[in-house]
Amino acid sequence: MDQVPQLAKSQSMSAKNAWGTDTGYADTLREKNPKMDTARAQQLENWQNQQEVRAKNLGLKDMADNFDSQQTTAEENWRALSKFGVERVADFDYDEEFGAVAVGDDIEGTIEIKSALNRVETHTMALRNPYMGFADFRAAFTEGTSSDWVIEPAEGSLMQREDTDFVIKYRPSSPGMSEGYLVIETEDFKKTWKVVGST
Repeated sequence: MDQVPQLAKSQSMSAKNAWGTDTGYADTLREKNPKMDTARAQQLENWQNQQEVRAKNLGLKDMADNFDSQQTTAEENWRALSKFGVERVADFDYDEEFGAVAVGDDIEGTIEIKSALNRVETHTMALRNPYMGFADFRAAFTEGTSSDWVIEPAEGSLMQREDTDFVIKYRPSSPGMSEGYLVIETEDFKKTWKVVGST
């Protein structure tokens, strides 16, 4: 006996869904054309309602797409700021802010490069800001390190979430060995590597 009321309820809901929502558009159509079938007028009203829902959904989709494209643009701008660490957050004189380039307390490691005379060999390493956000950095060799050594980028901004790639180049101008220290520093930390070059 329980099944009968449930079935009746289900049938009435199906009929209601099939008939659609009454907005008065079907009545307006029948007033304009008295010969129009009631079912046909309701079909046209349902179609009209579906078009309104579709237009509303398309509008919402356009708004979401617009938002997503703006989000992507902001993300791209954020990445452009940190690309290769070239852009700086603040404009100041590094020598005035950090002082002369000096070896830090701890040596992170040794970078050894072997190259023929007047031939460039490179070593690449990635570094992130261990603290939150951006940090302006200076990358330089200590005084006394041969000018055969070059680092790129020499300044910029380190990110917490994205690696900044540093390229250390060694181009020996005379035979033998060349030693020195590479220092990458921000206001919050200083990292030092020993560099050893040979021919």
